[in-house]
Amino acid sequence: MKGPGLFRLLFWRALLLVAICLGILVTLSFHFQGVFLYGAWQQDLRDEARWLAAHWPAAPTAVAQDWARSHEHVRLTVLAADGAVLADSRPDKPPLDPSLLGPGHRDLEMLVGTAPLPDGGTLVLSRWGQPAIPMHVEFLPVLLGFVALAAILVWPPVRDLTGAFRRLSTLAARVAGGHFGETLEPPRQRELAGLVTSFNHMSQALRDSEVRQRRLLADVSHELRSPLGRLRALGETIARRPAEAAPHLAQMDGEIALMDRLIGDILAAATVAEGAASLTPRTVVLADWARDAFARSRPGIEQAGIALGVTVSGDTGRTATIDAGRLAQALGNLVDNAVTATQGQPDPRITLTLEMTDENWRLMVADNGRGIPDADLPHVFDRFYRVDRHRGRGTGGAGLGLSIARALVEAHGGRLTLDSTVSVGTTAVMAFPWSIPKTGPTLS
Repeated sequence: MKGPGLFRLLFWRALLLVAICLGILVTLSFHFQGVFLYGAWQQDLRDEARWLAAHWPAAPTAVAQDWARSHEHVRLTVLAADGAVLADSRPDKPPLDPSLLGPGHRDLEMLVGTAPLPDGGTLVLSRWGQPAIPMHVEFLPVLLGFVALAAILVWPPVRDLTGAFRRLSTLAARVAGGHFGETLEPPRQRELAGLVTSFNHMSQALRDSEVRQRRLLADVSHELRSPLGRLRALGETIARRPAEAAPHLAQMDGEIALMDRLIGDILAAATVAEGAASLTPRTVVLADWARDAFARSRPGIEQAGIALGVTVSGDTGRTATIDAGRLAQALGNLVDNAVTATQGQPDPRITLTLEMTDENWRLMVADNGRGIPDADLPHVFDRFYRVDRHRGRGTGGAGLGLSIARALVEAHGGRLTLDSTVSVGTTAVMAFPWSIPKTGPTLS
């Protein structure tokens, strides 16, 4: 069952509250006005009663008749010593309540002033005051005017808020239906503008994520289609000329190895991106671990005809808590890129460095290869991005190594940066704190 709108409900309740507050305010104002004003009038009645008693004539009935002709709102009553009414300027009115004649009388509904007469009687002057809780019908239009003014002032922001939330709800439904990237113009209200801005960012982030997923799917399809096409061509060649199958089988084995490596890189990238590859940290002597990791990289570097330099500086006995296998994987990816960049260069050389300071420790892979153009540097960590697009997958890789390495470094609380100059070389720096953040590693 659909209930009333939140802002409309607040609007009507706000108007009701305004009406109640104004009614209470008007009532209390007239009540306290009566306390002071009618108190002064009652004192005036007492003073006038004393003056009349001091100048009292002998004929009370004649005085009462004269009083009735000249005083419309004030009633004069003469009481005998036993309380009997001797004269009354308003005999058509009900007789006075004797309880109103006491010295402690304070009743706003009936104002009374009394004074003793020389013959032992009592002179009473009285008039109507106001009820204890006054109801002034003439002020009802004023009250309604205040309520209308409150409605005029409150309704525009309520209308704007209702419209803004309705538009936001419509946009949310469209985004949920797959229309990513659509946005709203932020309204004037600061808090609501912040909400709309956050929603706009979410919508754009969903669009960017969808674009990345589509690009990833297209890249994966493209990367796998090339070796599959070559395998099919080789298979057809073997089918036509079985006697010449031996060299083609070797080529097929190379294509299958390439596909295996490509699929492994894609799976590793997907695992890292989804955060499924958790770290298994352990404490190692950093210098010993680095020397071992550098030694495992040596055969591949020297086999490619590239000179290798190794440097370890700092406190060689210092320990660090790391996932040794994951960092060796990141280092291996950087070394593979350095080997690819230096092949075919004169006097190729790669230098692996571990540098330990009091603040942090750093792993560096430096080469004197082709370098990376400035236009490509912002994109080198994107998946499937390759600086040299004309190189084959057998030599150039799938363009996943740097994105995987960066994710693994960041999972250790570190940072991976590249400094490169064309025709001079590239230096990759992995900088780490001395401990993995306590919040726990995540690969994303």
